[in-house]
Amino acid sequence: MKPTILKLLLFILGISLVQLSCQNSKKLATEVTNAVSEPAVTKLPHDSPAPPLVATTDPRLSTELVCMVNDAFMGRKQFPVPVDNKIYYGCCEMCVDKLQNSDKYRYGIDPLTNEKVDKVEAYIVLASEETGAVYYFANEENYKKFITIQ
Repeated sequence: MKPTILKLLLFILGISLVQLSCQNSKKLATEVTNAVSEPAVTKLPHDSPAPPLVATTDPRLSTELVCMVNDAFMGRKQFPVPVDNKIYYGCCEMCVDKLQNSDKYRYGIDPLTNEKVDKVEAYIVLASEETGAVYYFANEENYKKFITIQ
């Protein structure tokens, strides 16, 4: 083949590839935009936001909103972890594993009495709004005594 014809064919091939590439980029951009704008089909338990915190006379937190491994209020439902006919809660698969395999994570310490408290049965309150840290009390009375001495 003559060099001029070969150059022309290569030029046409190059133009064709650029056009094809541009069309695929537009198609991909449209697909990404559509995927981002469509709501997620599968929702995990902790994907639903918790109801807003409002001032009430009961500061007790729902156990399902607390990651019991991190001892933190998460503001949304956590993964339920059944252990010994009780339901504990964790924020991720690592937490699920820890709760299932170690009672170290299933018990807290009552800050008033220093007694060991099952986190499922505890009276849980927010210790810090900044960090989300929680306290586990054996009962409401211990919590009330604790806040009077603070």
